[in-house]
Amino acid sequence: MTPISRVSWPWRPAASTRDVGWGDIVLALLLSAFMVLLVGGILSPSATGNPHGGAVAAVFGLLMTAPVLWERRAPLTVAAVLAVGTLANELIIGSMIRCGPALPAVLVTAYFAATRLTGRRLAAAALLCAAAVTLESFYDPRLGPSFLVAGLPAVVLACIAGRVVRSRAAATAQLRARNAELRAQRERTAELAVAADQALVAADLGTSLRDRISAMAETATTGRTLIDSNPAAVQEALAAVESSGRATLAQMREVVGSLKSDRLTGPQPVLADLVTLLERATTADARLQVSGSPCALPAGLELSAYRIVEHLLAALEDAPGIRIDVRVQFAADGLELDISGPASRSGDNGAELAAARARAGAIGGSFDVVADSGQCAARVWLPLNAGYAAAT
Repeated sequence: MTPISRVSWPWRPAASTRDVGWGDIVLALLLSAFMVLLVGGILSPSATGNPHGGAVAAVFGLLMTAPVLWERRAPLTVAAVLAVGTLANELIIGSMIRCGPALPAVLVTAYFAATRLTGRRLAAAALLCAAAVTLESFYDPRLGPSFLVAGLPAVVLACIAGRVVRSRAAATAQLRARNAELRAQRERTAELAVAADQALVAADLGTSLRDRISAMAETATTGRTLIDSNPAAVQEALAAVESSGRATLAQMREVVGSLKSDRLTGPQPVLADLVTLLERATTADARLQVSGSPCALPAGLELSAYRIVEHLLAALEDAPGIRIDVRVQFAADGLELDISGPASRSGDNGAELAAARARAGAIGGSFDVVADSGQCAARVWLPLNAGYAAAT
């Protein structure tokens, strides 16, 4: 669970619903209970004097509070229902005190409409919320037309707050994407720099070897011409050739070893790094569940599993109010991954799913994904080499 998701529990999806969180349910229940107690005559005894008061007024009053249950899933529809519900209450039930639960419902709807809608749909939702406040101001005995001076600006401020939150969330997502691009570019640049250094070292090695071998050949030639006239000089020449040969061999070993080990890639990620990945790659409430008997796996399989989870996280929605489940099951003959959550709203997740499928297929695994009602569930099977399993 990420630090942001720890404080976002009110908006976590309830059960298998999408965009209906526990906070929505609690808010709808509280406002609806307040409305029933208010117009039913329990909190406001004067309500019993209304000919349509009591149970009938309580039922109609729910039209002004219960729709907030879907304030995030369909804010425009909720705004329309609240406006129509307010009008129906005033025409059918009559003038009653309903502002306590009704106004918070309208303002919360205006806020979430601004976080989810744009353009004409947002303007329509804002106008509907303003209409509900206007009707309530004229018909509620506690308010009056003068309340419009505060009520309508309150709707505008709620919309502005929602837009600010939406723009900040979009900026955060763009910043995260740019950071990922910069990180990949830095890694690529570092790899190219290392490759260039290695090529330069290899070229220097070739020049150095050519010079040393040429010098050794000249020394050997000189010694051969003196083999009869000056045996001592021949011994010195052979000793020089031997010394130069050993020095050249030592240099080759050192340079070749450097070429093999001088890599700037760092340790490859493994399954033990999934917790860090879930905290870094998404702001959603990502939960990891491990079952079976965890054991050491081939490095290639662990790296493929890690990258597949990384691709699938990128294909899912990234928001604090979202829940993502990641299940890793160790089996005797392989590894099973189950990743589920709301699909990305951008709709541009085909590349990530294709990359995950390609990684699974590269090691002989299977990849199945099901998308339904905005939810995305992927199941991946990565087989374990039989020989490796027996050896471990």
